[in-house]
Amino acid sequence: MPLRLLKLCGLNCLIYLMLTGCGNSGPDLATVTGNITLDGQPVADARVEFSPSEGRTSVGTTNADGVYELQFSIDRAGAMIGHHSVKITTERAATGGEGGEPLVPGSKELLPPVYNSKSRLTAEVSPGENTIDFSLQSQPN
Repeated sequence: MPLRLLKLCGLNCLIYLMLTGCGNSGPDLATVTGNITLDGQPVADARVEFSPSEGRTSVGTTNADGVYELQFSIDRAGAMIGHHSVKITTERAATGGEGGEPLVPGSKELLPPVYNSKSRLTAEVSPGENTIDFSLQSQPN
């Protein structure tokens, strides 16, 4: 009887793995890093969003040197392979200030609307490693 139970349990596990898959589930991703500059100067603390026509948006934040790296989810780096609309923003709402939490002030938008609310930016993500830089201008054409 125990051997029969063991075989049944093994068969159930095999069927479960076949139905659910194993390893990382989800779309194929590629790593995306790059630099964001405004008039040749690095843009710190900018939120960078890559949005495919279908699927989840990948997001990154620039460091003090204007360098970003996209995250697809908490545990998966990168962006979906293919064409993306891109938004870059420096605006942040104030947070905290409730229940004894310190108030973290927000920040105003430093970039022209053509890079965020009315973005015309696009990018193509290819399999593998991608370096996609954006050289922004205060007075875009």
